[in-house]
Amino acid sequence: MARSHAPLVTSALLAGLCVVTGCGATTSSKNVRTAGLVALIDITSERPDQTIVSADMVVGGRHSNTHVVLEDGDQLVATSRGQKLDMSSLGNGSYVARFARSDGEFVVGLERASDKPAPRSVGQMPASFEITSLFGDTPVSRANDTLTITWTPGGTDSVVSIELEGDCIHSTVLDAGRDPGTFTIEHGKISAWKSQEKDSCNVALRVVQTKHGEPDPALGADSSVVLRQIRATRFVSAP
Repeated sequence: MARSHAPLVTSALLAGLCVVTGCGATTSSKNVRTAGLVALIDITSERPDQTIVSADMVVGGRHSNTHVVLEDGDQLVATSRGQKLDMSSLGNGSYVARFARSDGEFVVGLERASDKPAPRSVGQMPASFEITSLFGDTPVSRANDTLTITWTPGGTDSVVSIELEGDCIHSTVLDAGRDPGTFTIEHGKISAWKSQEKDSCNVALRVVQTKHGEPDPALGADSSVVLRQIRATRFVSAP
């Protein structure tokens, strides 16, 4: 008779699913087979000398609020250019490591004491870049002015978005496509809150370059690897 396989989720985990708090439930990794673990890996650099590798471990799909705490010899390890770092726990199934570089390949491996490991969730960082347009304190009219952002290098294969956030405007995300190296926000595209339509305010502008890597196939199907290079500047938004 063929040996029966242990279920991906044990009865101990099912019991834990019933204990849900405002922050979600947690369970131990010893209750979950590797194929039931979902690793949501984010690798982000906001400056040339640092990349933050973070991972949220959940069970039940990427939108689940049941977090998995790695225990009993289970460990996440991040590697870049031969440097290997144990990822530190932030609590409730979140883990982080920091590297003093912003380019190249990054690998996150899940080491397991009593089940199949997932050694290679991998991705290539978008190219490091810098914003070259400077706006200073000259107000930019929401109604009448265009705003052109430039950065270098451009022309990579990353997907680029422009994020805007300020006290007097609606937060906005604009799709810039496949890294054109420049993007123009036309007049009328930035809108103020109705109560602040006559106000000016500082606006944080972020250029976000994104790539997607490959999660280890041993992990749950909803696992993901997202890699981002982010650079920021500011301008003054006026009526």
